[in-house]
This record gives sequence, C-alpha cells and structure tokens, in this order.
Amino acid sequence: MSTYVLTVKARPWLLTAVEEALSGLPPSANNDLSKSIRNLRAQNGRPITDDELLLAYSALCDLKILEKEGSRYTLNRDRLSATTQWRLGVQAAINVLKENGVDEKESLSLCVSLPPALSPAVEHVIRESSTDLRSSLLDVVASAKQSLIIASPFWDAGTTAEMVTLAGKKLAYGVHVSILGRFSRDLPANVRSQLVKISHSPNCAVMSWIEGVGFDTETFHFKAISADRGQRAYLGSANMTVSSLRSRMELGVILSGNTALQLDRILRVVLAIAKPVSFA
Repeated sequence: MSTYVLTVKARPWLLTAVEEALSGLPPSANNDLSKSIRNLRAQNGRPITDDELLLAYSALCDLKILEKEGSRYTLNRDRLSATTQWRLGVQAAINVLKENGVDEKESLSLCVSLPPALSPAVEHVIRESSTDLRSSLLDVVASAKQSLIIASPFWDAGTTAEMVTLAGKKLAYGVHVSILGRFSRDLPANVRSQLVKISHSPNCAVMSWIEGVGFDTETFHFKAISADRGQRAYLGSANMTVSSLRSRMELGVILSGNTALQLDRILRVVLAIAKPVSFA
C-alpha cells in the first residue's frame, strides 16, 4: 500500500483520473487495459503521459486492483470496488495535511527490486517495508520539470533504451538532461546506438568519468538520480541494467529535502569533472 500512498502524495490528480476511467470501462475491457485507456486527461485538462500512466498502474497493482502479466494489465473489479472508501480516505487525509501545512520537509523512503523466484512469504515481508525500485526510479524521472541527472556506472541496451525514451520526452518539454556513466571504454554498440538518439539535443549531456587504469583508476560507483536540482532524488545500489532493476535484489532510497539538495550538488561536481562522450 505504500506505493499507492506515495503516488497520491506526489501526484494527487493522477490516480483520481485513472480510477475514474477504470470504473467506467465496459466488462469486455478487463483484460486489455493497454488499449482501453487512451488519451486520458486530469481534471484540469492536463494530458496524462504514458510514463505517468505506468506509475498509476504500479500504484494500483500495489492494491491488487490491477494484475500485471508481462506487458498486460488486467482489472480486478471486485478489488476496485472494495477499496473505494479506503482510497478516498487516503486522498482526503493527504489533502487535509497539505491544507494545514503539515508536509514532509525532509523525507526518505526505501525501495527494493527483487529476484522473481523469491517465495511469496519472503516477498510479502519485504514489500511491506518498501516500494518497488524500478517504479520509484521512473517516478523521480517523471517528476522532472527543469533538470534531470541520471548517474550509473553500468548501462545495458534494454534499460538505456527505456531511459532514452523517457529522457527524450523530457527534452521535448525543455528539461535539461545529463546522463553519466563509465562510457569511455568499450561502449557497447547497442548502448551507443540508444544514447546517440538524444545526444544531439542542446539540452542533453552524455558524460563519462573514468580515468587511469588498475589501482590508479579514478571513477565512480554510486547510482543516483536527481530531478529539478534535488527537489526529488534517488540513491542506491542498482545499475541501469535489466538484471539490477528486474531480477536481482537491490536497495535504494528516495530522498527529498536537504539531503536530496546535497546529493544534487555532489552530482553536479562530478559532472563538472566528467568528460563529454563523443558520438562522432
């Protein structure tokens, strides 16, 4: 339930629109949500993007309202109905806290990715204390309105393609995007072919930091994301690879407040000493 609550806090308008759309679907649409919900708008008329819809789906999976099978989402109408009052209560409570100025100035939430073969009991215990790591990363990326930094030593083609797609959407809206990796040595062709898609944008910087060899190597090992100069941030163990985000146990934290601001400052110092990647 923590993923749902965090999504309501970050985007109170998002789940309201998606839940209303789900309630209005005909029975025949239960097993094909990818085609059933299109061109959604929030109450203020703002279009809901595909990545925001993905965040909403993840939050509703947290409540078992949706079930994910591969790339398909199926709707549990009984669960949607049974949780109506609880969901309205969560939204009302968060609104009251915000109206009375009770909001987190500094917050930290734990997120985790898990191997798919874990027993249901083990997974349940871990999920009770954390949110899904991949969904949490996407949420930080989606929140960026002015600037976005994504830093990871290692990238693979699948995750690079996903992040390039999200970054491309942000660049289209004028967001400044910086991507940092260990890209200087033997950059795989399938990773390079993805990064080059956004590298020519004047608001995009693809950077690498790895100098020297052996014990004299200077580089980085942290994995971090910062949106809007530290308004929200992520710091954790997961590389930008499919194995880290989908099939291994990795831990991270989502930050806001002063700690997120400090992390953003550190990331910008590292970017200042990193070198641009040449795609010529």
